[in-house]
Amino acid sequence: MKIVLDTTILVRANEHTHGLARELLTSILESEHTLLVSNEMLHELASVLRYPRLRAFYGLTENLVFDYIVFLRRSSEIVTLDPLVTAPIRDVNDIIVMQTAIIGEADILCTKDEDSFEKPASEYLGKMGIAVLDDIALMQRLRS
Repeated sequence: MKIVLDTTILVRANEHTHGLARELLTSILESEHTLLVSNEMLHELASVLRYPRLRAFYGLTENLVFDYIVFLRRSSEIVTLDPLVTAPIRDVNDIIVMQTAIIGEADILCTKDEDSFEKPASEYLGKMGIAVLDDIALMQRLRS
């Protein structure tokens, strides 16, 4: 399966964590599944991980943030986004995640963002053959 983990999940999956998000990331990367990311997602992730409160919370140095982004770039399939591909979602900041899933022909978009589960986004992704799952549902699917 091709899977997109949104940036909030990737934030919680950094190497200084041991929770569900980190388990999801390692399960995907250690299996036959493919993690899809875009450069735009990695840029957003790096920016978020540099927020002072998150750096303090996770104990992240600039080198650790850099190493995590490099690790994801090397471990994932990079999707090149097309600004002409649009997606119906309320928050325009979520478009890059949806574009990554659509252009990368993902099977699953894993997110905790409520907008992705609501119409019209969920219907649109469903028509593209992309299931929208939260982290718990995706882990259950990977384990079954």
